[in-house]
Amino acid sequence: MYPMLVIAAKDLKLLFRDRTSAFFTFGFPLLLAIFFGMVFGGSGGGSPATLAIVDESGGPIAKSFAKDLEDDELIETVHVADRVAGELMVRQGKAIACVILPKSFDAGANAMFTGGGLQVEALVDPARKAETGLLTGKLNEIAFRQLGRAFNDPKRMTSMLTTARAAIAISPNTSAKDKGLFRNFFDSAEKLSKNTTRDPPKDGADASEDTGIFGGFSPAKVTVTELKSRSDAGPNSPYAISFPQGIAWGLMGCVMSFASGLARERSRGTLLRLAVAPVSRLQVLGGKALGCFLACLMVVFLLVLFGRAFLGVTIGNPWLFVLAAIISAFGFSGVMMLLTGLFRSEGGAEGAGRAVILVLAMIGGGTIPLFFMPPFLQTLSSISPFKWAIFAVEGALWRGLTVEQLLPAFGALFAFGIAGLIIGGRGFARSDAR
Repeated sequence: MYPMLVIAAKDLKLLFRDRTSAFFTFGFPLLLAIFFGMVFGGSGGGSPATLAIVDESGGPIAKSFAKDLEDDELIETVHVADRVAGELMVRQGKAIACVILPKSFDAGANAMFTGGGLQVEALVDPARKAETGLLTGKLNEIAFRQLGRAFNDPKRMTSMLTTARAAIAISPNTSAKDKGLFRNFFDSAEKLSKNTTRDPPKDGADASEDTGIFGGFSPAKVTVTELKSRSDAGPNSPYAISFPQGIAWGLMGCVMSFASGLARERSRGTLLRLAVAPVSRLQVLGGKALGCFLACLMVVFLLVLFGRAFLGVTIGNPWLFVLAAIISAFGFSGVMMLLTGLFRSEGGAEGAGRAVILVLAMIGGGTIPLFFMPPFLQTLSSISPFKWAIFAVEGALWRGLTVEQLLPAFGALFAFGIAGLIIGGRGFARSDAR
């Protein structure tokens, strides 16, 4: 173990001695994380937008509302059993929001003329704020469709107006004169509904066809609540959302620094001299991997501690974050060993190796958030360690996920680490034997 520690310490010393390499390993990821936070501000966008729907009402109006959401081409809906399941989908990043139609949904629709209305709740992912604004507009649009259908359905309109007349009749704060005005209005609305000759709106029709007569009136009250961390740290800053991407780039910098350095030592004969020293090849490679692992850990903790001290980044679950950092560092150390085993020369490690890492970063959400990507790329992203590292860090920082919920990410990163160490070590040994 001691020779491995000596080799790792030597590599870290060389890393810090090269100011340019140290900057791009530790400083540049920090600047990148700040840049993402300033540009996105915690926002997101793209398609398809997946919504979880919880229908607690079960009434016909709620079913019609949910059907309109399902028929929208820009929305993919998933019906879940309850709020807990919907919240879990949002926390895991599987849905941008959970739309809840409460038990009072149909009753509110029938009381639309007496201060009621469609009550809609939405629990949203704070990493997708731009989509949240669009979602609010979409929910109001669909609510207008329900009101338009009510005007074209005499039976439903009569039921709503009957409820309204009863509520006005017993209202203690309404004068007799105002009650008469309301009765006249209700009578006119019922007559309009019965005499209308317009056909019911077709599925997929523009909501504006049904809402022109309502002016600025909104038949729905949409209550939007951002997902909060389960810790006592309170709401996260936008930088808590952008920092996992910066951490992924920091891990990439460590991988490239150590892969290039190992290729450089091999091409210049340094590793050959180590071969005659009283250390085994396994100890040499283990020391290199350990150095990369420690550098990766330093990058992760440096970024998050800086964000916590100056940018309001909170750590929802510190112990889970430490575990996520360790497993992510291990996974990327394996990627480093894989690159050194595949590319023998310094030019190959810096050129082809950088290209491989850049592609993995692009499809894994390190450059473009996954929800901007088409579905096939979102599926392909599972082969990238960047996806799993970002998800693991997010889960511990602000998503409030548990160890069990992060097991797929931890398992993938651990598999990357083991496979990289084994394949890279064998490739390294074969190339040196030639």
